[in-house]
Amino acid sequence: MAGTGNRDTMPTKQTFTKCVVDGDLILCNVGAEHADMTVECFPGIKPEHLHRETEKRDPGSPDTVIIHVGTNNMRTTRNLDFIMGEVYALISTAKKKLPNCRRVLSGVT
Repeated sequence: MAGTGNRDTMPTKQTFTKCVVDGDLILCNVGAEHADMTVECFPGIKPEHLHRETEKRDPGSPDTVIIHVGTNNMRTTRNLDFIMGEVYALISTAKKKLPNCRRVLSGVT
């Protein structure tokens, strides 16, 4: 109807991230073709740094989170107990922030 002030509107499409992928440079361009996937690539990141990033960010409520980390530690740190301790802390934080989410760990573990 003309003049009534009503507009035809299209419903907005709400985006939902099913999968969040966090990790180092190897993830660059992974999942670019999937609209329901968010990839955060941090070149050179180590587990302790990704742990801090995870604590700061709000990932929403994805079904799955994939964490790829540890490769950058192998070049500089030969203490596997230290690396695994940092990975454990990272996964513990992910469990607290995303209790209903499937968590997948990818890396040199």
